[in-house]
Amino acid sequence: MLKDKMILDMTVHGYAKKTIRSYTMCMYILVRYFQKSPLDLEPFDIYTFFLNMRQANKSDSTLVIFYSAFLFFYNLLGRKDMLELVPFPKRKRTVVAVFSQTEVTAFLTNCSSVCEKTIFTLLYSSGIRIGEVLNLQVKDIDFERKAIFISSGKGGHSRYAILADKTASLLKQYMEIYNPKTYLFFSQKGKNIPISPRTVQAAFQKIRNLSGIQKYATVHTLRHSFATHLLEDGYSLVYIQKLLGHADIKSTLIYLHVSPNSLLKITSPLEKIGNIRLGIFENQNQYGFQFR
Repeated sequence: MLKDKMILDMTVHGYAKKTIRSYTMCMYILVRYFQKSPLDLEPFDIYTFFLNMRQANKSDSTLVIFYSAFLFFYNLLGRKDMLELVPFPKRKRTVVAVFSQTEVTAFLTNCSSVCEKTIFTLLYSSGIRIGEVLNLQVKDIDFERKAIFISSGKGGHSRYAILADKTASLLKQYMEIYNPKTYLFFSQKGKNIPISPRTVQAAFQKIRNLSGIQKYATVHTLRHSFATHLLEDGYSLVYIQKLLGHADIKSTLIYLHVSPNSLLKITSPLEKIGNIRLGIFENQNQYGFQFR
């Protein structure tokens, strides 16, 4: 079966489970759109499909996912020509939302429970993704080394994240009250089931409103804020890249665009040159050249 073959090949290539689900869903949508097997389609059909998505104002990110899914599928069949009429969708460079440190303080102050405060403090203080927080287990917290082990990061990569002292204190308080067994943050359905992303997102929006923060933001904004504040404090992009778990530093470079203040703090090389006499010239001829 084509679907099974595609899933097996993506698994062998080390694709994340989320990516596998996304790609198979893209193929399902393609089949449903044309009401026939993808084997019976022609390059112009794929062109028509993308034209329809453009006319429906689908985002560039969505188009990239569909393009990548179709490319993977048709490469398996030796049909690279199927996408020859469609240019690779380029993502427009966007500026991500970032909380100021004052807004972070207001947000964390308005958390209504120890659970909420612990989750969102952990997200901001470590910069880890929401999916990584949901998958955290009790054994992943190393209080002695002040580290958080991320066993299933994006792309299947593992790494360590920062465990701040204030976060560690909150975590200890949280663990005393809630007594987690396997998953650190568990569902109301049971301690062996992780809390759902929808529950965390809903709590985030509730707290954002209570804090009077008007700008558009999601849970991921806390990760953006973590990286931006580190950059503004003078930390190297390479260190930030490793903490965020970015495989390519290009993903980290976005924070140069959201943090112009860090660029303005750079000292001009002129300031390092001593003994330069700067004065006002009263006679135009002193310049050595004239403006006409």
